[in-house]
Formats: sequence, structure tokens, C-alpha cells
Amino acid sequence: MGERGEKLAARFEQAVADFAAAVEACPDDVWRSVRGPEGWTVAAAAQHVSGQFPLEMEYVTAWAEGRPSPAYTWADVNGKNDARAAKNTNATKADVLNELRTSAADIARYIRGLSDAQLDRKQGLPLADGAEVTTEQVLLSGILIDHLDAHRKATVEASGTPA
Repeated sequence: MGERGEKLAARFEQAVADFAAAVEACPDDVWRSVRGPEGWTVAAAAQHVSGQFPLEMEYVTAWAEGRPSPAYTWADVNGKNDARAAKNTNATKADVLNELRTSAADIARYIRGLSDAQLDRKQGLPLADGAEVTTEQVLLSGILIDHLDAHRKATVEASGTPA
């Protein structure tokens, strides 16, 4: 375990805690309403975050372990997202929070175990036109931590609770 991995894991855990707090504070009428640019219910958007971890970890582990990046296109990712959102329009807060926290614990443990060499490993990201990024950047970018924060802000804004 390196210091950078520990700091990234702590930052991820804080993003998860902030997201969970926003979910818990979201009023039930807002939870069931359609909000945001995707046209999903707040419930579906929240489940999108908790349910997206396995896909996001495909990227993280590929970088950290020196394997090729997943070859998904934006059409693939958007198709998966829309299909899952349609299926989870009425997801419960309890289910989302359970999935979020269970997956997050495993992810944080994985991040803590990354070496500096793994965090510095670079490869092209197909979803960013092949731009070279490091494992650390994948963790911080819209693929994991920033993804949580972006949806949390949308949930917080939608529910009217303070950020």
C-alpha cells in the first residue's frame, strides 16, 4: 500500500459518502421524479452510479494491471446506461445505498493496494479519442470519482438539499 493509493481511496470513500448522504436526503417525491439531462428518474440516475462500478473497474484494473483498455464505444456505454436506467426507474434508496456501499468497500480496498508504478501506468483511452492517461487519472476522472461527484451534484440540486 502506497501513500498515493491511500489518499485516492480516501478521496473515493468521501465521494461515496457524499453521494450516499445526497441519496438519503432526497425527498421521496423528488426521488421518483425525472431530473437531469438524461431524462431519467433520480432513482435511476442514483442506481446508474452504484451499478456502474463494475464497468468502471474494468477500466481501472486494465490500467493498473497493464492489460488493454476495454474497447467500448460511447454508443456501447450509453446503450448500457439507458437500458439499466429503464430497468431501475423505481429503484429504492435502500437498494441503491446497499449496492453503492458494498461495491465501494471492495473498490477502496483495491485502490489502497495499488503501487505508485501502477498508478503511473499509462495507456490510450478509447472513450477520449485515445488520449494517454494514467491509472490515477482514470480513478479521478469521469470514470470513477468525478462520475460520483457529477451525479451527486445533480441529485443534490434536484432535491434542493445543501451541497
